[in-house]
Amino acid sequence: ENNSFRIKAEIKNHCFALWRTAVITWDGKLVPCCFDKDAEFSLGVLNGKSVKDIWLSENYNNFRQSILTDRKQNKMCTNCTEGLKINILEIEQ
Repeated sequence: ENNSFRIKAEIKNHCFALWRTAVITWDGKLVPCCFDKDAEFSLGVLNGKSVKDIWLSENYNNFRQSILTDRKQNKMCTNCTEGLKINILEIEQ
C-alpha cells in the first residue's frame, strides 16, 4: 500500500498556554506558565487582586502579544515546543 502525506493545515507560533494556564508561585505571583521557574515574568501579584483581574490586565495582554509577535525574544520560551510551527498531516490513500 502506497500511502502519501500532505500538509492539511499549518499552525505557526501560537502558544495556547497563554490563554489556558497560569501558575501562582508560593509568594502570590502570577506567571504565564511552568517554564517561568524563577518567576521572571510575573504578570501580577495576588496581593488583594483576583486571578481574573491579572488574567485580563493590559500587562498580561501585552505579554501575550509579545509572545505571538516574536517568542524568540523571551528566554522562557526557548526550550518549549508549545505553539511552535507544526504541520498537521493527512494520509492520502
